[in-house]
Amino acid sequence: MQKYRLPLKVLLVFDGRPGHEKQSRAVAQAMAALTALELYTVKVRLPGILPVASDALRFMFRKTGREVAGWPEADLVLGTGSGTHLPMLLYRQARSQAKVVTCMLPDPLLRRYFDLCLVPRHDSPPARSNILQTTGPPCLVPGNRSQREDRGLILVGGVDQKSHFWQTDTVVGQITAIVSRLKNVTWTIASSPRTPADTLSRLAVLAEGSETVSFFPAQKTYAGWIEEQYAASSLVWVTADSVSMLYEALSAGCRVGVLPVKWKKPTNKFQRGLDELTSAGLVVSFGDWLGGSRDMPTPANIDEAGRCAKEILKRWWPARLP
Repeated sequence: MQKYRLPLKVLLVFDGRPGHEKQSRAVAQAMAALTALELYTVKVRLPGILPVASDALRFMFRKTGREVAGWPEADLVLGTGSGTHLPMLLYRQARSQAKVVTCMLPDPLLRRYFDLCLVPRHDSPPARSNILQTTGPPCLVPGNRSQREDRGLILVGGVDQKSHFWQTDTVVGQITAIVSRLKNVTWTIASSPRTPADTLSRLAVLAEGSETVSFFPAQKTYAGWIEEQYAASSLVWVTADSVSMLYEALSAGCRVGVLPVKWKKPTNKFQRGLDELTSAGLVVSFGDWLGGSRDMPTPANIDEAGRCAKEILKRWWPARLP
């Protein structure tokens, strides 16, 4: 890392959603590995009709938002989630020198105002100079890995009324087939806040009846727990609805398999992303693996957070690149 008398000041804008926070932190962490940073964080209020309308009017008439007036001075403002977009743009109106970057595709009316948008390819972003397409969202990469072939992780999603039908019998049956076939692997199963009660009880029973399976409900894990599991587990199976966890496992260098769900719209963006990963040999579907047509893939070498960090520095602070 090159030495600088003054670090780059980076302001992370959070909306209270852990998944969004992870993406922003991943890019900041990757930047910190390349140059000296001084990090600040702020949290915006939950968006509602009136606050959004107020922020939109302030932005339209080039007025500074009251909430952002007290934010610290920064060279770069980085945030994820639609609730962060107007506050970040209002901040830039007050401090024109700041670069504003988001880890998602903003509303069409706001896209041209961002200096850079880091957008997963499965979102089908338009070709613009301020859009960088990524393979999934930027993810934290574990620093210390001790992955073992005899340790596996199974990540279970759950109900989402908009995207898919949740089928407990199917999911539990797939997991049972995996642990029965790979008897020499010690398995950790983890649920998500979306996992319904009947699935939780079935997974608890599965773990109680096996010496090689442990079950951890999401409510009994802590911040950083999942990253510890990635760093220790060579094999990871993820239900297809848990998109962020799938890309986290790939970024951690795990061998990844996908448990299918029944999509309400079979051609949705998440399935398009899965099809691309499968075609590239980065993940294997449960059906192909169980049928013997494909083995678990070799670990992928994905570091989108690092690629995004380098792109940011290359655009505005190239002298800070190693």
